[in-house]
Amino acid sequence: MPAFARTPPTLARALLLGCRAGLLVFLALYTLCALLNMQLGYQGNESGVVTEYVWNTWRSVVLWQVARLIGAYCVVGLVLGALLGAGLWAAERSRRAVFWLSGLGCLVVEGFLVAADMARHPHLYAATLYARSEVTAAVLRGLSGTQPSGWTLAALVLPVLSVLAVVGRWLSESPRWRGVLGGVTAAAAVAGFTGLGLTRTAGGAEARGPARPNLLILASDGLRPDHLSGNGYPRATSPNIDQLMGEGTRFNDTVVQVPRTAPSWTTLLTSQYAGEHPVVHTLVGREAREEKLTTLATALGAQGYRTAVVADYAGDHFSRFPYGFQVVSAPDFRFPDLVRQRMLITHVALLPWTALAPGLFEERSEFPELTDPAPLRTRVRHVLDGMPENAPFALVVFASSTHFPYAAPWPQEGQYVEHGYRGPWRFGATPRMEVDPDAPATTPEDVAALAANYDAAVRTFDGLVGNVRADLERRGRWDDTLVVLLSDHGEHLEDEGLGQGHGDHLWGSVGLRIPFVVRLPGQVASGREVTQRARSLDVAPTVLDLMGVPAPESFRGRSLASLARPGSEPKPLPDVPALIETDVWFSDRDGQPYQTVRMPYPWLYEIAMVEGDTGEIALKPEWEGPVRRARHRGVYLGRWKLLELPTPDGVRVQLFDTVADPSELRDVAGDHPNVVATLRAKLAAELPDGTGEVRGALGP
Repeated sequence: MPAFARTPPTLARALLLGCRAGLLVFLALYTLCALLNMQLGYQGNESGVVTEYVWNTWRSVVLWQVARLIGAYCVVGLVLGALLGAGLWAAERSRRAVFWLSGLGCLVVEGFLVAADMARHPHLYAATLYARSEVTAAVLRGLSGTQPSGWTLAALVLPVLSVLAVVGRWLSESPRWRGVLGGVTAAAAVAGFTGLGLTRTAGGAEARGPARPNLLILASDGLRPDHLSGNGYPRATSPNIDQLMGEGTRFNDTVVQVPRTAPSWTTLLTSQYAGEHPVVHTLVGREAREEKLTTLATALGAQGYRTAVVADYAGDHFSRFPYGFQVVSAPDFRFPDLVRQRMLITHVALLPWTALAPGLFEERSEFPELTDPAPLRTRVRHVLDGMPENAPFALVVFASSTHFPYAAPWPQEGQYVEHGYRGPWRFGATPRMEVDPDAPATTPEDVAALAANYDAAVRTFDGLVGNVRADLERRGRWDDTLVVLLSDHGEHLEDEGLGQGHGDHLWGSVGLRIPFVVRLPGQVASGREVTQRARSLDVAPTVLDLMGVPAPESFRGRSLASLARPGSEPKPLPDVPALIETDVWFSDRDGQPYQTVRMPYPWLYEIAMVEGDTGEIALKPEWEGPVRRARHRGVYLGRWKLLELPTPDGVRVQLFDTVADPSELRDVAGDHPNVVATLRAKLAAELPDGTGEVRGALGP
């Protein structure tokens, strides 16, 4: 070994050696992650068609993301390597030792930091690692449930020791640094105590609420009312929501029209059926996205309310459609963003570092596999801080915790999964676009694991409900706020043999029903349960009525406020039709039961396009008509549920008695031909034709 290699380096040389070692380590990690994950997909649905299209059409996006990723790896490697190199210089290690130990230290810090992020958000890593090998799957299972802070502290040991070593050497070599360090320490202590005092002073002040009630809508994508413990579910999934239901009025049977997020939320806000409003399905084009809407938000804004919406992953429609909110804090859902997401999620070695600087990779906050509500709560606080004290506010908070893949963070993650379960749904699941012929058959243990992940997600959202409540209570604005609990649709969890997800069919009840709870002391009865069927169409008129704000003339729904006001038990209102219909079918090869009773059209990769100037994903114009004609449609009225299922051989009709058969499992159309005829006529009269007009007759 040359003598110079055994000689302790200067500080500048040690920094250079550390940077070189860190750079080599992190470039090697980038190469490994890139080589192991060449296929692009979305939520586990990988496709060579998509990969080829992305490379051919969006090559500039791919190359720019590659540059960003390499740049991030380089920065992390250089900074961490330099820090460790400085610490080894302070320890007077040789040049060779500085280089090799800096590289080894980078790997150690990286390993512990990845372990911490895996323990906190294992679903984020399951997308890449769980199905890769038994070794990586075992690592994820082993880290799940462990304390993330323990791994984080372990990751900090070497960097902290390096800083202490450098400070110690400087102090030993230059006494004047001691005075400087003491002064800095004293200043930090004074600043800390001063800040604590300011924080306490600010926290003790209560803002006086406006005379008119505020509005707070708390919602989570795909939240099933039958999985709330306050509705009799055996797991304690929702203590905060249960308290809310006990203090207000709950509507036990609320039905949505289209059980997909964008059209359902548009109906909730406009009080119009899809077809009367332009968002007739998930993949509408530019014209529909730009059409002016009269909504709950515009009605309240006209009355002087400050309106805002805060949403995470699944709330992209709030930024894409003109709902009229004055403040919108919601993600985008453009194709280039999806490309960047999918490229980032494969870089396991970089993911924990992006959490330290989320502004550099904003696509991290839009991962479906990362629906931790903590960042959402931070944004809610920020929006509330910006609300004027002399005007009431109307705030919608929309979480994605209960959307697939049901990615609850630590400590809720995995708490309900059966110990020892090693199946494919240990970290949730996403509906598949294609059937894997080699996949084993679904087992009861798999279904139980899916429900367990979903229940952990419910508990996660419930925690957000409690946190937002605590924030408003501290501000003195909880009891003068109309609080509404909602969802946009239900969720199928393979529990009734009806597949996963939502929007593909109308069988059963769990995909179509949502929670609907209202609370406002003095204006809403506490502890009341309304059994009469409500519609998503009725939500906005009911909310406005309870707030004393007139509903716009365009609203088609009716107010149910009389059923929620304090006093004696109200008389039920007359039954009215509740229309239901499916959304776009994304696949023609997913193997689900609805595929046997549908009009055929190709899967998403053939019927959708990406707008070149906006990056929006929309249905090709030539498929608008076939998709609308092929949809399943139906109506609830009284005790009956009627379905019309267009097929190549004609329309198949089904009828269910929701009183005698609440699970809607037995078709009784043959037993009640008169009921079928009456309901088909009612459906024909009520169903919009997609142009804003109401049809007069059914037709393919």
